[in-house]
Amino acid sequence: MTTLATDRVLTATGISRRFAYRTVLADVSLSLARGDVLLLVGPNGAGKTTLIRVLAGLLRPAAGTVERHGTIGMVAHDAMLYPALTARENLRFFARLHEVPDRERVDTLLEQVGLARRADDRVGTFSRGMLQRVAIARALLHGPGLLLFDEPLSGLDAAASRTLVELLMSFRERGTAMIIVSHEMERLGRVATHMARLAAGRLGPLESLAGRDPAAVFATLMQEDQ
Repeated sequence: MTTLATDRVLTATGISRRFAYRTVLADVSLSLARGDVLLLVGPNGAGKTTLIRVLAGLLRPAAGTVERHGTIGMVAHDAMLYPALTARENLRFFARLHEVPDRERVDTLLEQVGLARRADDRVGTFSRGMLQRVAIARALLHGPGLLLFDEPLSGLDAAASRTLVELLMSFRERGTAMIIVSHEMERLGRVATHMARLAAGRLGPLESLAGRDPAAVFATLMQEDQ
C-alpha cells in the first residue's frame, strides 16, 4: 500500500469492484494524510469515478476495505442541487440532513465561496461555475477532512476556473486533504502535492510533485497509455 504521510484521513486497502463481467477496480490501495492533494489521472473508462464513489461510501467494493479517519465531502460532475431553491435554501436543507446548525455556518460558507450577494437567488439561474461553488459549500457543511472532486473544472470558463483553483489552494493551506479527478494540468497541477495514474482498474505509484513540473509528470504517466 502506498502511504503519503502520517496523520491519515483515508486508508483504502485492496479495493476491487466489478460491473457484470467487467473488473472496474482491481486491488487498489492508497493512504492520504492531512494536506495531501492527489491528482488522479488516466484514460477514459479507467475507473476513476468509480473509485471516487467507493471512497465516498456511495458504492460498496466487492473486496477490500475503506477506513475514513474523519468525514468526507464530495463534489461530483453534476452539482445535484435543487434549481427552484436559492443558494441559501439549498445549503440549509443539506445542513439539516447533516444535523449541522445552519444559520451562521451557511452564511459563512456562502461568503467563503464568493456567493454572499447571490445567497437568495435561485440556483436555477446560476452559471456552471456558480453551481460548482454552491456544491463546494455544501460539501464543506460538516467540516470534512477530505474532499473528493470529479472533474471540477469541466465546463467552466477561465474566470470561474481561476476562482475554483484559488478555493482549492486555500483548502490545501488549511490542511484539507483532496483527491481530484482531472486532466487539467495547467490549472490544477499547482494545487496537487501528488499525482497517480489509474488504468484498467489498477492504481500506479503516487508520484510526489515536490520540485517537479506537473505537466512533465503527467506526460510521463500518460505515455503508458500509448
